[in-house]
Amino acid sequence: MAITAYLIRCVFMFLVTWAAVRLIGKKSIANMTSYDLAAIMLLTTVAAEPLVYKIPSKAFTGVFAITIVTILVGMLSLKKFFYNIDSRPLIIVANGQIQEKELKNSRMNIPLLMSELRLKGYQNIADVEYAIIEPSGKLSVIPRSKARPVQPSDLSIQASPVSMAFPLIIDGEVNQNNLRFLQKDENWLNNQLRTFSVKDVREVLFAQMDGQGQFHIIHKNKEVQTPRIF
Repeated sequence: MAITAYLIRCVFMFLVTWAAVRLIGKKSIANMTSYDLAAIMLLTTVAAEPLVYKIPSKAFTGVFAITIVTILVGMLSLKKFFYNIDSRPLIIVANGQIQEKELKNSRMNIPLLMSELRLKGYQNIADVEYAIIEPSGKLSVIPRSKARPVQPSDLSIQASPVSMAFPLIIDGEVNQNNLRFLQKDENWLNNQLRTFSVKDVREVLFAQMDGQGQFHIIHKNKEVQTPRIF
């Protein structure tokens, strides 16, 4: 009898929680905002109470209240004054330059940024015009015109071999492993830096060599003026 009652409570709270999530909207699953995430976390906690305390009516009321509040906040988010209350887009790369301040505000480091860019198909940061962290937490990439994806078959041309871009300096620290892999040494690296008028590796935020052997460097504390986006 106790097992049957427990199973009924489980099924009942599953249906209640499912209905609540559907009312909040598909956005909560695909592109969670901070208030969506807060609502889902509370829903799972409140909905689980009857499985322990055997009071479904109390949990039903709590789930209903959380759902209504989330829907109301979602409606407010459509108003202009709410656009940047929850979160705003952060431009972390502009004109191929990493924006250190915005990168820190987004709690993202350079290796993670490069990983996200590679997942988007851009291993060379010089090919990126803008990289934007959207309010949903996802990364949007706007490539430079020369780096926009084009299928070689569309142009009836023979594609050149693809090679990987290698980070050589990250936040003032030389990546010795990649230097050895490329069969280069620090003398070669210092010569490359001198062509960019860099005297000390600690002045470099990020440097990499792309698949065509081109050396790209980003200085520390070099901010680029960016537009305000919504």
